[in-house]
Amino acid sequence: MYKVVLADDEIIALEGLRTQTDWEELGFEICGACENGEEALAAIIHNSPDLVITDIRMPEIDGLELIGRVRSLQMEQPIFIVLSGYGEFEYARTAIRYGVRHYLLKPVVEAEWDKILTDITDELELRVKQRMQQSMLESRLLPLAIARMLEGHWAEPEEEAAEQMDRLDETVTGWTYLHVEGHSSTITELCRELAGPAGALFIDLPGDQAGLVVESSAGAAGLAEQLYAGLTRIGVKGSVSIGPSVRSLRELPVSYREAAGAAARHYFYSGGYGPLDSAIEGEGQVNYNLPATELIEEMISAVERLNEQKVLEKLNEMFSMFKENRTDPGVVQMTSMDIMLRSMELLKEFGGADDPWIGSLDFFRTEPKSLESLQATLQSALITCMNSIRQHKERNSEHPLIRVECFLRDHYSRHLTVKEVAEHFYINPVYLGQAFIKKHGISILEYIHNLRIEAAKKRLIETHDTVRSIVESVGYVHYHHFLREFEKRTALKPVAFREQAQSEQG
Repeated sequence: MYKVVLADDEIIALEGLRTQTDWEELGFEICGACENGEEALAAIIHNSPDLVITDIRMPEIDGLELIGRVRSLQMEQPIFIVLSGYGEFEYARTAIRYGVRHYLLKPVVEAEWDKILTDITDELELRVKQRMQQSMLESRLLPLAIARMLEGHWAEPEEEAAEQMDRLDETVTGWTYLHVEGHSSTITELCRELAGPAGALFIDLPGDQAGLVVESSAGAAGLAEQLYAGLTRIGVKGSVSIGPSVRSLRELPVSYREAAGAAARHYFYSGGYGPLDSAIEGEGQVNYNLPATELIEEMISAVERLNEQKVLEKLNEMFSMFKENRTDPGVVQMTSMDIMLRSMELLKEFGGADDPWIGSLDFFRTEPKSLESLQATLQSALITCMNSIRQHKERNSEHPLIRVECFLRDHYSRHLTVKEVAEHFYINPVYLGQAFIKKHGISILEYIHNLRIEAAKKRLIETHDTVRSIVESVGYVHYHHFLREFEKRTALKPVAFREQAQSEQG
């Protein structure tokens, strides 16, 4: 609220000043209604009003002397409206010398009164903004405190910074964060250059990002356009995004996260051209679900079998799902890295080195990218990986673990131990056990049980053989041992499994 002091020695005139205007609706609070200049001077010193309306002729101290005394005080100077009767033009000239720009003759015309109050309200609002901007531009603690908030190191700011935040919050209806991404030194220079003229606060952040904090009503969209035009002018590929308006400086992390998230998603899916408004971009839902495990397993299996056509088919299927669902870029990157790491493990199993792949992993982690560029990079990496595996296969014949798997598939119905399998292939049993678990996630014995139970399920469905004969044919000596492994994998007894399968087949 702005403060106003009224001064007139005529009681009726003073009451008219008080009641003829809805001061509260205009945003004013009457902090003094004085009948002489002495009272008015005391009220001004005590309340530091934004506006003083005074009659010229008053006892003790007249209006002109009141203005002169106030002008000599070390305080924020109020705006004066001087009221006078006809024939007092000499007083008007003196008032002008004191810097008074609003001079009205009694009786005041209502239309003239309304216009002058509107002009003064606009002037006071401009003063507030100029003070705010000056405070922001001169402040050093405030941008540091805000930067720490945005980086996630939140704590109640130091007392001086907190006071600055509170004072600035009182002067505006809200704040908007403009998020800029691009080459670090370039965007820093550009933001600093535009911050001053725009009355914005420059926020320096680590990495290739920076920002400007601007009053929500101060043309955030226009400033964003200037930022993006600046990036374009100097040939820097980057993005500018507008966060939602927040009421308090302490709420800026909300505006920052929305702006940064909008920039990442928009850039990821459409190339990121032009300033972005997070409110508009955010209307599209973002999906955080991982792709189906079966899809990734089929892709890795195709890599292992060197089936390039199958790899590309599954890769296209996965990235089409990402695009259709607008999967969050972080989820896409995490999935791509997982596929890349598993492919590298495959290559290492065949004797290849993972050093050449470090650059690709760094790309997945740090490079700004579109969905298309990420798919192209992953596709290129997988093809290169398959070529490397093919070369190592040709050089070293077949990988021992593959030969072990083929042996187990052919002999699962025999009584086998890890030691016997290792001796058959002249491999250390401890190394074999560890390597097998690393590749398949299960032990050799569990792998054998899986093969046996799958064979038993197939015979239960396709034949009328007794359960007992099936148990013996797949390699189990004791029925209860088979039953335990079967129920663990199907949650059904063999007979119930057969009946269910037959009912499903019609």
